[in-house]
Amino acid sequence: MGNAEAASRKVRDRLIQSVDAGRLDEHVRALSKWDRLTGEPGAEMAVDYIMDQLSTYGITGERHRLDMFCSDPIYGEVQVTAPETFTVRAKSRSFCGHFPEGVCGDVIYDRHSQGALLSSREEEVWISSFKDKIVLSWNYYEDYVQKLEQAGAKGLIHIWPTAEEYIHEETVGPIWGTPTPENAPSLPKIPVVGVTNGDGRKLLALAEKVDVLTVSVKTELQTSVKTASLPVAVIPGQTEEFLLLSGHYDSWHLGATDNAVGNALCLEVARAFAPLAGKLKRGIKIAWWPGHSNARYAGSAWYCDHQWQELQQHCVAHINVDFPGTQGGINIVPRSTGMEDPAFLQEIVTELTGEPPRKWAFMPRGADQSFWGVDIPIHLGIKYEPAEGTTICAPGCAGGWWWHTEGDTYDKVDVNLLHRDTKLHVAMLHEIAERESLPIQIDRFLQKAMLLLEELDDHSAEEFSFGPIYQAIEQLRQKWQESAALLASARPDAYRRVSKRVGGGLNRLMFSYSSPYDYDHTFPFKPFPGLHSVKDTYRSNTAAATFLFRQTRFVRQRNRLVQELHLLTAMIDSARET
Repeated sequence: MGNAEAASRKVRDRLIQSVDAGRLDEHVRALSKWDRLTGEPGAEMAVDYIMDQLSTYGITGERHRLDMFCSDPIYGEVQVTAPETFTVRAKSRSFCGHFPEGVCGDVIYDRHSQGALLSSREEEVWISSFKDKIVLSWNYYEDYVQKLEQAGAKGLIHIWPTAEEYIHEETVGPIWGTPTPENAPSLPKIPVVGVTNGDGRKLLALAEKVDVLTVSVKTELQTSVKTASLPVAVIPGQTEEFLLLSGHYDSWHLGATDNAVGNALCLEVARAFAPLAGKLKRGIKIAWWPGHSNARYAGSAWYCDHQWQELQQHCVAHINVDFPGTQGGINIVPRSTGMEDPAFLQEIVTELTGEPPRKWAFMPRGADQSFWGVDIPIHLGIKYEPAEGTTICAPGCAGGWWWHTEGDTYDKVDVNLLHRDTKLHVAMLHEIAERESLPIQIDRFLQKAMLLLEELDDHSAEEFSFGPIYQAIEQLRQKWQESAALLASARPDAYRRVSKRVGGGLNRLMFSYSSPYDYDHTFPFKPFPGLHSVKDTYRSNTAAATFLFRQTRFVRQRNRLVQELHLLTAMIDSARET
């Protein structure tokens, strides 16, 4: 270890040691006093607190003010009207249709909604039977709601899979960020409610017992434009390059673990790094997002829209923080695009926890991942999971039943785990900020991309020809293998610029399908979402029109990928020549 590296390690160790569990606890207690729904007084009081803390730490804090389109669930109910009469408590899903007087219809149970595999043709036939019915289902995802609406269903009752008595808040908004005139018509127009597992099974048992079960689904929502604050802390570096650390501060109800703990972590990170302003190779910006819950990531999307040039030119990493320090969240699961060198995270996690990560995962659709279009090479977010064998009740908060409910209160916080998780983020940030070159492996990423594409290719019709994509990837791989070491040694500044652009561009191609200046739908996704619909698509199991639609989309996405890969290859050539 050289002198410079040893000195940097001492700084990093002091930063980690400075993380204070008591201070983290104070932040969580303070922030989880308020119901922090975007645009409401409690959320703005949380921003006041964040800004006051930043000022105390001597950090320049920006408080952006922005308008966003919010959908706040007010009330939901299911009234059974025949053959019996009783009422089931429910909650309206954010961004569903507003029907305070109720929508009446006969219930149909979606017996395939727990994951039974249907071919494309079978699914279309099955869903067509939902016309003029209210669907009772285990599925509530946005793409599912769109299919129900297109089939003419009158509404959806979603059964929660686990047995807690709380009803979970959720959203069925398909639009990422603020709608535009072009995509606003896709906002759902049918009522969608969630019910507990117990009440859902009661409805299911009755539906299977009688010939006709008739219900009225009531939904009440307040949909409006609200003005909210977006605080950003700025810790400048020696260069214009910077890392973006972020987490949403808005919440359903008190949101102690979703996400007051993340907000506390970000504040402690800001305090720890404040004395290093102007001393790190790369700066750090820390953002607290509004609009995550009831505006569908509108805060982070707004920031990307309005800071697009700066992000595209200078941001080298986005690290999102959600659910750290949650009771039961003992296992650390790094989630990323796979662009980073795995040894980078493995060493940090092993050092701070005593064991390496037990598994790794791709970055999911969600968690304010609004930054696919701006050439960011490193995207990270840590997931926290309970011990093996523990029942998973919800997708967030380490699987805890309290996720998105009134039960997400301070007693669900584990300050010791929050202390651990904050130190982990401090170490990650310092490592990326101080490395001469970013810890990324473009060649390895391209190898993984080829394997994913080959998997799609092997499970789709011959008409979906992946050959041009393979050729473009191989050309890029060869060019990178020929050029990377030469650029890194002879022209390190050019190497840093081109590795950011190539790494970020590849992330965009694998994890989005739309324009760099726009956003994909919020639907669940797999890598290469623009191509993924062809998986298991054959003429024998797909309606002719659907096959044609998918084929057309595939060709357009293939053209996009091939052209963008050629541009990245040319960029490497240009960096070598200039």
